[in-house]
This record gives sequence, structure tokens and C-alpha cells, in this order.
Amino acid sequence: MKITGLQEVQRALRKEIAKLRTPHYALVGIHESAGVEPDSDGMTVATLGAIQHFGNDHIPARRWLDTGAESGAQEYLDTIREGIEDGLDSKRIMARVGLEAEGAIKQYITDLDSPPNAASTVRKKGSSNPLIDTGNMRDSVTSAVVRKKPKEGL
Repeated sequence: MKITGLQEVQRALRKEIAKLRTPHYALVGIHESAGVEPDSDGMTVATLGAIQHFGNDHIPARRWLDTGAESGAQEYLDTIREGIEDGLDSKRIMARVGLEAEGAIKQYITDLDSPPNAASTVRKKGSSNPLIDTGNMRDSVTSAVVRKKPKEGL
């Protein structure tokens, strides 16, 4: 059996695989640019998000960022595939992935109900959703495309 053009096919395949490597990253979460949480004595929204995520002495951990981001994994793969099929560059594909991740995280924050708020917290804010009081934290989840791999964050 003789295979003709095998080396050309291998080179073409390597070239296509190389196109999938990207120097771009979708950075998703609450960035410092989100500013200060209203009525908080200067606490940034990013700090509030970290406290809610990791918990403290009075607030249980509610891992909204990584778990919320993971909930959209299949959609990210679909978005990447569609972007490649549409001939988009890696920056535009990552921008679309970032928007998908924003939506997945915001939906996770909206749906989260465990661990529940304390009864006193429910009475104070009038809601049983553990991560939503004014909605500012959820609304502050954004994405940005960067060329350098982040050194910090989840």
C-alpha cells in the first residue's frame, strides 16, 4: 500500500493545530475597576466577591466564581468550535468565550441557594438568595481579553 501526499497532509494538519494555540486569555470575574460597593465604608466589589467566594468568620464560603465558570464548560467549547468554523481570530473567539463565562457565572449567582442565608439575614435584606442583595456584585462580573496569562485569581 502506498500513501501519497502524507507529508503534505501532516504539515497542513500541524499548521491548522498551530492556529488553535492562542496568546489570548478570557479573564472573567470582578475586576478592581468595578469600584467600591455602595454603603460599605470603602470595600471594593472585588473584595466583597472574594469574601463571598471564600467566606470569613461570619459568612460561609459560596464558591460562585470557579463553580459558576465551570458550569458553562460545554458552551465554551461550542463557542470555540463555532468561532473556528466562522474563521474568527483567537482574540474574537476568547471575547465570545468571556461573554459566555460572564453569563454562566451570573446565572450561577442567581440560582445559588446553598448554604442558605441565616434567618436574620433574610429578614434584614428581604431575600433568601445568599449572593444577591442589591445585585451590584453579580452585575460587576465582566470579562476582558488579555494577551498575558494572569498571575493571580482563581
